[in-house]
Amino acid sequence: MTQSRRAHAILVAAVAVFAATYLALDLNRLYALRYGADLGTFLQMGVNLWHGSSWNGAEWRPHFQVHDSWVLAPIALPLALFPKAQTLLVIQVLAVACAAFALFRFARTAGNTAADSCMLGIAYLLSPATQGLAYDNFSENVFVPPAAFWGAIAVRRRALVPALLAAQCLLGLKEDEALFITWFGVACALWWDRRIGLWLTALALANGLAFAIAERVAGVQPSIPAYGFQIHDPSGKVSLILLLLAPFAFTPLALGRRLLLSLPLLAEIDLAKPWAFEISRIGSHWAAPLLAATSLAAALGMRSWPRAAKALVPCALIVGIFFSDTVLKPGRWPYVIDWQQYARAAALRESSREVIVPREYEGVWAVAAVNPVVRLSRQSHDIGIKCPAYDRDARAFFASLRFGAAAAAPLCQGVPVPPGSATPLPFP
Repeated sequence: MTQSRRAHAILVAAVAVFAATYLALDLNRLYALRYGADLGTFLQMGVNLWHGSSWNGAEWRPHFQVHDSWVLAPIALPLALFPKAQTLLVIQVLAVACAAFALFRFARTAGNTAADSCMLGIAYLLSPATQGLAYDNFSENVFVPPAAFWGAIAVRRRALVPALLAAQCLLGLKEDEALFITWFGVACALWWDRRIGLWLTALALANGLAFAIAERVAGVQPSIPAYGFQIHDPSGKVSLILLLLAPFAFTPLALGRRLLLSLPLLAEIDLAKPWAFEISRIGSHWAAPLLAATSLAAALGMRSWPRAAKALVPCALIVGIFFSDTVLKPGRWPYVIDWQQYARAAALRESSREVIVPREYEGVWAVAAVNPVVRLSRQSHDIGIKCPAYDRDARAFFASLRFGAAAAAPLCQGVPVPPGSATPLPFP
């Protein structure tokens, strides 16, 4: 077997292990009712697309008015065949995992050996940002890494049409991509290929203008944070940058001044005012563009620091294990599943009656949202449920693996809690 085939076979095995691991963990999280509203949002949107609308009962309006995400329309097909939240989780994990193949191909076109390119692909899979993207709620940004990697390959090969197709996929995922591609299109025109750069810039401006006009005509605004020049949670922003660079053995730093091209990507997160959740969290889907850019920069940086390739996997293992934002971190265990609670959520999915799910039960909504008459409450009501983020009780988890065994402790959405602690009331 040649070195190239051996490297590719190793990467295929790594992708398969990653996909199997996170599909199992995602299903565990789904059955424990721990997913947030976004999974249900895209689930119901995909179902309603067959009726000509992206309307959903979490945002209470068409999703295509909230974000410029029309490229997601094809998810309606697999949801028509398999109308379950599990379908979106499979798509999410495969999109994130299989992007490693495109990154491998880009590294090869950048002049790296097959072995080094394989190590880069594995480092990408072990990155906390990649793991978080596979474990977080479904979002448009799960498709950012594969689209960005294939687009970079096309630009590297000076292939105009494939570059424009990849760019259009990115532009149809979210409106902020228009700003990013405009920036990189200008850079490409100045320092790489004038024709491709100008076409990319024109395409991005056209998409951005079209979305702005559509929003103005509909009298709506996209859902975005407010921005200012004050940096909130600066330590979190610094941690994000370090946790992006460390899995790649800091090889992106070999690019020197060219790293300034990442400033718009950093500005989107650093200058955002407090949002519904901390968007600088390493596992947040907001970090997907930065993850893609860091991975591509590492592929280029490895050429200047060839010896660093041997450090990629060790660095990624250390960072991925000890700084992961998912359950794969020492001391954390998968959730304990309360099958009776899940059965109630599944019953809502099959019900014909209209139901408004309290916003505190987002996990129920994520399961039941395939039913178009199930909605998520517009308002949040403090009902005293503050469940721990992760299960840290090993005995409770292993006990739950025995079929029919009772939980070793009271549960709070899949997390064992001390007796007498506040636990969720059964959903009606």
